[in-house]
Amino acid sequence: MTTTAIIPIKALGSAKGRLAATLTPPQRRELVTWMAHRVIAACRDCAAIDDILVVAGDQAAAAIGQDAGVRTMVVDVPGLGVALAAAEDCTTDAAATIVVAADLAALTSADLDAVFAAVPDDGSVVAVAPTEDGGTGALLRRPPQVIASAYGPGSGRAHRQLAEQAGVACVVVQRRGLAFDLDQPDQLAALALGDDADVPCPRH
Repeated sequence: MTTTAIIPIKALGSAKGRLAATLTPPQRRELVTWMAHRVIAACRDCAAIDDILVVAGDQAAAAIGQDAGVRTMVVDVPGLGVALAAAEDCTTDAAATIVVAADLAALTSADLDAVFAAVPDDGSVVAVAPTEDGGTGALLRRPPQVIASAYGPGSGRAHRQLAEQAGVACVVVQRRGLAFDLDQPDQLAALALGDDADVPCPRH
């Protein structure tokens, strides 16, 4: 039984627009690249994940996955739903998938381990790791299409409701590394206070 991690990375030219008043475009690209590499590394270090697929919004975003040596595909049609639909078409052979947000700046493999530890060893299941703003930091589905994805505002609750409607067991996993998705300028200060000496733009 194989599990594929799906990591969507938005086109770098439009990434982290909410930080435009705080960071320059090159700084935003640097930050996005650093966070995505951190997420890829955490997935690689998680023993339950067998395969990693980066779904990139443009060639610049694809280069992040390629540089990390993981499977990469470009979906240049805007929208997370479109990107995930394309990824699902490429992961039909997997026993399970886990969609992991690319902007989880504090993510570690231990956070992902906690998701897999929380679910039963067999049977259909959904695990939702909500973000601080009510989104979804990670979505584990076994089998991969046991529920549809419902990303957007309030997606954490929406994924739980879809599991309930489908009659599928749903586990909620609360972890800071999965909850802290960096979108707002005030979050940069929290990141800069962390333990990582190589954090890019927030310390500038």
